[in-house]
Amino acid sequence: MGYSEIAAMLLVYSGLMTFFLVPFQNRVNSKDYQQNQGFFKEIFKGNLFNLVFHKKAILALILLGFTLLSIWLGYSGIEEHYNSHSGYPPISTNLKALYSICGVLVYTVVLLLFLGYVRTLKIVKSARQ
Repeated sequence: MGYSEIAAMLLVYSGLMTFFLVPFQNRVNSKDYQQNQGFFKEIFKGNLFNLVFHKKAILALILLGFTLLSIWLGYSGIEEHYNSHSGYPPISTNLKALYSICGVLVYTVVLLLFLGYVRTLKIVKSARQ
């Protein structure tokens, strides 16, 4: 797979995860952050909690599960096809599949933390005004 294909898949995956993880504006918990202006860490934890625990986050979990299952089944299909139809000794693609799965998990966690950080910065900025 080329770099442009990977970039396109990451763009679509990031867009879908962002849509599923960010709650709608009317569902955002309207706390009074004026008093907690200096507690960035507490606001960040609250935002992460709000990102993960709402109804649309179930769709993000389903997307993540589907992505991980697709990676595993894709690599196992390649391995089975190669071992069945080539005259060479059998190969194993489990390590490549695990690297890809770990990469997707790390990317998802970084995306979640980034979304929480951006939302926290917006709240802190609006609380200062």
